[in-house]
Amino acid sequence: MPSILTVTLNPALDVTTAVDKLLPQQKLRCGVPRYHPGGGGVNVSRAIKELGGTSRAFIAVGGNTGEQLQALLARTGIACEFWPLGHAPEVESRFSLTVMEETTGLHYRFVLPGPAFGAGEDDRILRRLGELIDADPGLVVASGSLPPGIPADFYARLARIARERGAKFILDTHGEALRAATAERPYLIRLNHLEAQELVGGEAVAAAHRLARSLIDRQMAEIAIVTLGDKGAIVGTADREFEIAPPRVEVHSTVGAGDSFVAALTVGLASHWSLEDAARYGVAAAAAAVTTEATELCRADKVNAFFAQMGGRLPAASRAGD
Repeated sequence: MPSILTVTLNPALDVTTAVDKLLPQQKLRCGVPRYHPGGGGVNVSRAIKELGGTSRAFIAVGGNTGEQLQALLARTGIACEFWPLGHAPEVESRFSLTVMEETTGLHYRFVLPGPAFGAGEDDRILRRLGELIDADPGLVVASGSLPPGIPADFYARLARIARERGAKFILDTHGEALRAATAERPYLIRLNHLEAQELVGGEAVAAAHRLARSLIDRQMAEIAIVTLGDKGAIVGTADREFEIAPPRVEVHSTVGAGDSFVAALTVGLASHWSLEDAARYGVAAAAAAVTTEATELCRADKVNAFFAQMGGRLPAASRAGD
């Protein structure tokens, strides 16, 4: 069974609370806060664990917030390697705040910038990641934004390292970091429909089709997946392109849907499922995630129920980590 390594350079302490109504220039009395370890790769590892898989999470942490993240992750049972950034104020790991407005059911997300990395830190991290991949090549999942001080080509260099060592590189990011990484033709790229519209313009579904096809035709990825929220996902390869429709669900929060998708997709690929089944499992996980509140991710029972509803079959012995 291929191993799974997740990479998170910009984790966050996710804080969730609620108020009756958001009002300007007033002291707002919030509900009891909830704390979760967050950030793209961290969330992917959390969801993989929920789905019965195993992963190793490489996470850069700094300051008191970094210590809180380590303590929260220690309770999850996920195998983690923490890259310490120190305790100087400028390397303090970020936190994000999600506020649920109870009168409307809407949520508001306040995301702080990440810590500033020093010169040469990216090279040292890449050397360590190369050692980890060398020891156990499999699937490498890089997810989330890059913090200040990390060059935009970081994921491109990591993609090259993974390929040279026989690992498959899965990337879920955006902006310049994504554009730079496509020069190294990652195994799989995941984008959402908003990113597709930003890159190629037009209506969401049409833009998603054009983007998936363009990424493949221009040899920017072996597999391109564009997720479309309540319209499912479009998957493109050199040989084919197909859509996966999601189940109908009641949406509570879209936070964590993308990370849940990537986690379930990766579990399926690590279990040697077909690409279509792995992507279908990902859509089922995203659907399960949006039925939860705020920074909660997918729950395995709902994922499996939605997967079956979508026509998927879940072999008992084929899940990652079994």
